[in-house]
Amino acid sequence: MKKALKTGLFTEYLERVSGKLLEEEYRPVIAGLIRGHAGVYALYKGERLYYVGLATNLLGRVGQHLKDRHAKKWDRFSVYLAAADEHIKPLESLLLRIALPKGNRVKGGLPRAIDQRRNLIRAMRDHDAARHAALLGGNLARRRVRKATSQGKGTRVLAGRLQRRIPLRADYKGKRYVASLRIDGHIAVDGKLYESPTAAARSITGRNVNGWQFWHFRNSGKGWCALAELRK
Repeated sequence: MKKALKTGLFTEYLERVSGKLLEEEYRPVIAGLIRGHAGVYALYKGERLYYVGLATNLLGRVGQHLKDRHAKKWDRFSVYLAAADEHIKPLESLLLRIALPKGNRVKGGLPRAIDQRRNLIRAMRDHDAARHAALLGGNLARRRVRKATSQGKGTRVLAGRLQRRIPLRADYKGKRYVASLRIDGHIAVDGKLYESPTAAARSITGRNVNGWQFWHFRNSGKGWCALAELRK
């Protein structure tokens, strides 16, 4: 048996040995190694994974599968002896979801874990809409930018929605400062990047101010306007 680090999830393991070891004269040898141990086990038919399970007594559970509905459907097994059992159930569930063994009837559950499929679909739709707006340009693109900035915090919500870098400027205590709103939504000031106009303004004023009003950009037909115009 190979030993893992004492701090590891598993302390010992035995991989892909013949199931006949549990039927013949070597069963006492196997028993001396794994009896009374909890952990995860896997059953194989040749090289193909057939079943994954967990048990508080690995020897008893694997031996049981020589007589139950799994009998003669596997010929090799692996056992992984656990250092503690609090993580064994979620680990088994993860293995079931990844491997989808033929012999398991139930797919593993992941309690309190959030399925991101719906969020992915929404994010893809939003990405496509932003891309189409950027390609079409004009009022559609401007409306998209306004919607993004009105619903989110900071200028990072503009990432991927701007068609070009936008020069910014601000006047503070008689001095003019320049910056730029990048395509990725960051505001660049003196070589440093900020994820919100307020953070970028604070780097100059040393205190919190309304960054959407502090920074100005050149709006065609209107001259220099507060960055807040992007949110209207």
